[in-house]
Amino acid sequence: MKILTSSSMKIAEGIAVEKGSSYLGLMENAGRAAAERITALLDGIEDREVLIFCGRGNNGGDGLVIARRLLEAGGSVTILFPMGMDPERMSPLCRANLHALDAFEEGRLLMMDGSISDELLFSLVQRADAIVDGVFGTGFSGSLPESVRRLNRAAGRCCGLLCALDIPSGVNCDSGEADPDSFPAEVTFSFGALKPAHLLKRSALRCGRTELLDIGIAPQDIDSLPEGITPLTRVLAAASLPRRQPDSHKGSYGKLLNVGGCTHMTGALMLSTLSALAGGVGLCKAAAPETVTPIIAGRILPCIHAPLPVSESGSISHESVDRLTEELSWASALLMGCGMSVCEDTRLLTEELVMNSPIPMVLDADALNCLAGRAYLLKRAKAPVILTPHLLEMSRLCGGSVELCRDRRFDIASTFAREHQVTLVLKDSTTVIAAPDGTLYMTAPPKSLAPGGVSAFEGSQTSGLAKGGSGDLLAGLIASMLAQGADPVSAALAGVWLHGRAGDLCEEEMTAYCMQPTDVLRFLPMAFKELMV
Repeated sequence: MKILTSSSMKIAEGIAVEKGSSYLGLMENAGRAAAERITALLDGIEDREVLIFCGRGNNGGDGLVIARRLLEAGGSVTILFPMGMDPERMSPLCRANLHALDAFEEGRLLMMDGSISDELLFSLVQRADAIVDGVFGTGFSGSLPESVRRLNRAAGRCCGLLCALDIPSGVNCDSGEADPDSFPAEVTFSFGALKPAHLLKRSALRCGRTELLDIGIAPQDIDSLPEGITPLTRVLAAASLPRRQPDSHKGSYGKLLNVGGCTHMTGALMLSTLSALAGGVGLCKAAAPETVTPIIAGRILPCIHAPLPVSESGSISHESVDRLTEELSWASALLMGCGMSVCEDTRLLTEELVMNSPIPMVLDADALNCLAGRAYLLKRAKAPVILTPHLLEMSRLCGGSVELCRDRRFDIASTFAREHQVTLVLKDSTTVIAAPDGTLYMTAPPKSLAPGGVSAFEGSQTSGLAKGGSGDLLAGLIASMLAQGADPVSAALAGVWLHGRAGDLCEEEMTAYCMQPTDVLRFLPMAFKELMV
């Protein structure tokens, strides 16, 4: 099922209401499902004490439904309102569920303003069998109010179960950015669909174990949302892999022209070439400065070579443009930028090839840096383009800060890909792939999605890929898929999954500290085998 941002979740709820549900009914379903899980996790609710933090919005309304359901089942509930208890300042749904508690006797239900004394707060926390966070949910951004910060700190001293509703208060639903005093959830109940913060590595641990609860929104309606984000699973990667036939030859699997390298950066071109060959391309030709070619030729035997004129700085000279134009007629895909360096010659060369190449291309590293401030040139490309920037390179392309590209990665990737009609692979600990129509995909670590559930999402978890040269491996893999005939989005999906999985396998044997990009190459065959099962 697709992952939904806070805004796309509202669209999904609206569709459910149009089909006969109500917002009050969806809230009732969410509260009921969460109350049932809390009861199960506590092995029953009778004689149990539950402390609930409730905000003024709909997340607070979810908490109030839980309170009513637990009271009906025989539990005792204390509700703290850190933002105040004035019903007139609550959302209509929150206010309706507050009034629904009027029928319960005071002996088992206490409701208090969050500004109670420290002594009383810690007494409530220490005797609670569970604390439920229903303050902000998906609506949080910025920093926590001191009143909420105080409750969250106190919750950290609880020996009972710590539950968050949808998103722990203090965690941004879409970016994963978290206040240091965000609610310390052990389990987070996600309503209707998973949200980015449940899967982004910067926030997933703050959510604890995430459980996906049904609130009455049809899964097919969620999956039909164009605004949703599709997780990159093994099944999806396998479907994206180019197929091989028994009756074939080297010409059946494409020809890749790899343009890059300079006198002081030879390794990047070699790594991307080795990765492309390991990815199954039929032929690969390295087009590098003639001073670099002997170094590559001595180390990569299956590679063809195209020695090019050298500029004064040791890069590929712009005089190579005619030779490279001829080479494009030989190749089925182009990879450009690995170790190429940035100078006037490479800027001019990048501009020429982007605008005139008749074959699909992958632009990585210095090819992207050569386009900094000139991303409009991508609109003039005659063939499909895949870009593989990390966050700094993306900031140079779009003119925003690294922090902006990280925190608004989904919006920025989708908008940029759609505006420039490219396939974008925005690399980070969680990688986002955006198609030219704005469709989004993301890698994600395995998560437990339901009670007793099994992992449904797979993606690289290793920090061992956070090393120079890892991006060259990825660029080579994606270009290899593209040369073999995969469409740009499929090439990106297959390449990203294989790269991440090989990294995980490498870490298992070598640790994240010791593994190097050359080691990751050795584990690509095992990653491929997992896709071919």
